[in-house]
Amino acid sequence: MKIKLKKIALIVEILGGIAILISLIFVGIQLKDNTKATRSSTATATIGTMTDWYVTMGTNAETSASFWRFLSDPDSMTKDQQLQHIYNLHGLLLTFQNSYYLALEGTLDERIPESLNQVIAGVKDQPGFLLYWNARKSIFFKEYRDYVDEILNSTENISKGIYKENSE
Repeated sequence: MKIKLKKIALIVEILGGIAILISLIFVGIQLKDNTKATRSSTATATIGTMTDWYVTMGTNAETSASFWRFLSDPDSMTKDQQLQHIYNLHGLLLTFQNSYYLALEGTLDERIPESLNQVIAGVKDQPGFLLYWNARKSIFFKEYRDYVDEILNSTENISKGIYKENSE
């Protein structure tokens, strides 16, 4: 009887081990699916934030004109007007920084922040952007500051004349 109980206990132990293995495989599959869902949700939220910013800027002629004026000639604006656009840019750059770090940790596809940060390459020579960046860059994390400074120091020009005056 003792030997039979030991055999039964051994069989139960083996079955328990198999059950644990199967449950770990199931958990692994669920984790993979959850990771995909998290990445998708994060990408959607990031792109949604950017879309909202662009729609807000692009659908209001006064806002667009004021922002363009800030970018091209911030000295022609009052300090209050400059501050309004500095805050606006800061919100945008916080989204960029967030996407940069989410990509570093693997939550967000690295191509998304690379694409978003090309916006910086497009305005890097604009006096208003430089005013903003020089005033606010110390607020950002060092790695992101270095990343943006690298973009600012690059010779790449992606704006293709979009930020030049119409008369030029």
